[in-house]
Amino acid sequence: MSFALKKYPCAVCGSADNKFLYTIKNFNIVQCTSCSFVYVSPRISNEDLPSLYTTNYFNNSSFGYEEYELTADLRIKNFAHWYSVVKPYTAKDKGNALDIGCAAGYFLEILKADGWNIQGIELDQAMIEKLKQKNIPAYEKTFEEFPADKKYKLITLFDVLEHLPDTQGSLKKLASILDDGGVIALITPDYNSKQRKFFGKKWFQFKPHEHIHYFSPDTLKRAIEPYGLTVLHHENGGQFADVDFLLNRLERYGFKFLSKIFGGICGLFGWKKKFWYADTGSMFVVLGKK
Repeated sequence: MSFALKKYPCAVCGSADNKFLYTIKNFNIVQCTSCSFVYVSPRISNEDLPSLYTTNYFNNSSFGYEEYELTADLRIKNFAHWYSVVKPYTAKDKGNALDIGCAAGYFLEILKADGWNIQGIELDQAMIEKLKQKNIPAYEKTFEEFPADKKYKLITLFDVLEHLPDTQGSLKKLASILDDGGVIALITPDYNSKQRKFFGKKWFQFKPHEHIHYFSPDTLKRAIEPYGLTVLHHENGGQFADVDFLLNRLERYGFKFLSKIFGGICGLFGWKKKFWYADTGSMFVVLGKK
C-alpha cells in the first residue's frame, strides 16, 4: 500500500521549524524548535490517512494491530480498569457517551451496562460489521466529518489522539461537543516517558505510519488551553498483559534476545499464566472544561 507524503507544520504551535530526531521505517521523527512538540514529518497526507484504517487495521503485520481480538480478554480488562479511573469524574446522571476509535466496541459495552447512551466512531470495515451485530451505533467516517449536533457527558479517545491529523481542529470540536460537567478521557503515548528514554528509537510507540504526533504532558497542556480545557487527572497509562502478549511484542519490535531471556525466566518461575497491568509509556489524562 502506497501513500502520498506531505510536510505539515507543528500541530501545537503552528511553527514550520523543527530539528531531526530519528528515522524510523523511512519516516523522520522531528521536534518543533519553538514548543518542543514531537511529530512525523513528512508523513502520510491528510487525504490518504483515512484509508489506513478502513481495511484490516486490526489484523495487520505492517502497521496497526496484529490479531486485535485474540487478546480480547485482556483488552476488556483494560477498559474496565480505565473506566474505574474515569468514572469518579463523570456526572451521576450519565447521559451521552462517545468513544472515538471504538474498534470492536468493548468499552462501549461496559458503558452501556452502566447506563450510558452510547455511540462510537470507527473506520475499519470488519469492526463496523461486528458493531452492527452487537447493535452498537457507530459513525463510519472520520471525526473531522462527525456531525457536531449533540452534546456528550463523556468522550473517550483511547490510543487515538496521536492518530488525528488536525490536532487543533479536533480539540476545538471536542470542546464544542462536550456537555457542561462532562469529561474527555484519553490515553496517548508520552514522549517524556521512562520507556521512551530507555528504548530510544526502538520505543514501540514509534509507529510513524499512524502515530503521527507524540505529546508530552507540557505539549498536551499547551494544545488544550486555547479551547477552555484543563487537566483534571493525570497518571501513567498502561494495559493488562500476559507473558505471551509481552513476548510477542518484544519480538515484533526487535528485542528477540530480551524476549528469549524473559520467556526463560517466566518459565523457570512458573509465570506463564500470569497477567498484570504494565506501564506502556503512555499518559492517561482526564480533561474537563475550565
